[in-house]
Parts: sequence; structure tokens; C-alpha cells
Amino acid sequence: MHEVEWGMPVVLYLYFGGLSAGVFILSAFLAYLRDPKLHKLAAFGAYFAPFPLFIGLFLLLIDLDRPLHFWRLFTTIQWTSPMSIGSWLLMFFSIIASLYAILWLPEKYSTLKLGKFKLSIPKSRVKIRGILGAIGFPTGIAVGIYTGVLLGAIPARPFWNTPMVAMLFLVSALSTATAVMLFASNWMSKNTSKEDFHRERKLLYSADVILIIFEMFILIPYILHNSISTASQSASLDLILGGEYTNIFWYGFVLIGLVIPLILETIDLIPEIARKQKSSHIKFFGYLSAILVLVGGFLLRYIFVYAGQASSFGA
Repeated sequence: MHEVEWGMPVVLYLYFGGLSAGVFILSAFLAYLRDPKLHKLAAFGAYFAPFPLFIGLFLLLIDLDRPLHFWRLFTTIQWTSPMSIGSWLLMFFSIIASLYAILWLPEKYSTLKLGKFKLSIPKSRVKIRGILGAIGFPTGIAVGIYTGVLLGAIPARPFWNTPMVAMLFLVSALSTATAVMLFASNWMSKNTSKEDFHRERKLLYSADVILIIFEMFILIPYILHNSISTASQSASLDLILGGEYTNIFWYGFVLIGLVIPLILETIDLIPEIARKQKSSHIKFFGYLSAILVLVGGFLLRYIFVYAGQASSFGA
């Protein structure tokens, strides 16, 4: 038996943090394209992005032994501490994402009342929004990478001790964010023309297919790297190659979270098949694919957090 210090709150924190970063990145990218037909999807991403992060930070806060002392993290910056750098990074990203969301509000909400205070949104909101998107884009990438760096920076856990964990978490964050946008596109399709809906679906499916393939290509060298590395790192792979996390890794994350969505989305990208599908079928498989990708992203973090703590050097 192994002791678990990081439980479900940490899993959800890593999951929601990556999801927020990924959705912000996609929203900023869609806004950069300046296509009015993608405006609604970009706006949804802007509104959605801050909230998963806030939920994740709240869960992490209540998981601390002394949650009221969290402010001590912001009394200094330790450049050698991923936790210290990450805390400042998350605070900076939270501010950017919140302001970015406010600047996407319709013009009728140009003045927001916050108790006795009034916040007036400047008329040059589109320009400022573009600046925030440009700043938030690389910041979001850094947040997505950080959720993996936080694990990879702990050398005592061989299952985590590789830079590929950070890249895997970043690509997974972008994939789960694409799934959220796909879910939203399906949900808002009643107010979208058929042509625009199919265009959104094709764009999101294409992006997610590429991202899922990237995840698979990161998993392969991750397994190969650990298998030929130190004895402890090689032994840590037994956790997913016959050990207690084998089924959830291969059947949960790989099959349900990667392979099945990849098949569904690839098939739907074939023009001959897409033209023959009914609208109800298109939406059903869109929702199904999005849910499976979201479940897979969660299982990835669950497996790495728990399996990583079960691994150790010399074990």
C-alpha cells in the first residue's frame, strides 16, 4: 500500500486549470481570425474560461492544511520553486481571463454595477480585447504546461520524472478545451445557420483529431523513455503495464478518451459520410465525442496523480 498525499482536489485542480487555459487559447485564436461567423464561439470561450480555474483553485485551497495562510505564497517569488512561480502565473492568468471575459460582454452591459462601484467598459473594447488575447495566449500555454511541470518537477517520483508529462498535459488541455467548444457549438446550433454549424464542427473536429494524434505520439516516447531509463522509472511503468492502473489507463484514457473520439471525429470529417448524416445524428455524435474527450482528460490526470505517488526510487 502507498500513502496518497495528493487526492481528488489536486486531480480536479490540474484538470480545471488546464481546461481554462485551453479554452482561453482557443477563444483568443478564434478572435484573432476576425471571422464574424466564429464570433459567437469565441465569446463563449471567453465567458467560460475563468470559471473552471476558479473552481480548481477553490478545491486546492480547501485541501490545504491551513487554507487561510494561502496568501503567504504571494509574499515572495522563489524562482527555483514551480509552486511559487505557478501561483503567480495562475493569479496573472486569472486576472487576464476575467478582464477578457468582461470585454466580450454586449454593449448594453457597458456599465457594470459592483455594489456601490460602477465599472465602465471602454468603447475601444475590441482593441483592448485583442491586446489581452495576445498576452493571455502565451500565458495560457504556460498555465497548460505548468499543470504538468508541477508533477515533473518532483524527482522522487519516477513516473512523473520526465519533461514529456508537461507536454502531454498541455496537448490534453487543448483537446479537452476543443471538446468544450464542440459541446457549446452543438448547444448553440439552434441559433446558427446550418452552413456555419457544419463549418464550426469541421474546424473543431480537425483541431481535435490533430491534438489526439499528438497525445498518442507523446505517450509512445513517454513509455519508451521510462522503459529504457533508470530501473525505478522502468519499474514505475508496471503501474500501467499490468499493475493497478492498467485497466483505467488503457480502457479508460487510451480507448475511451483517445481512440474512440478519434474514430468518431475522423469518420465525420469524410465529406461523403457527413452529407448523408441526419442533423440529430451529427449532434449526438458531437456530444458523445466531446464527453469522451473530457472524460479521457480527467482520467489522464487521475492516473498520473495517483500512479505517480505509487512510484518511488528504489521501490
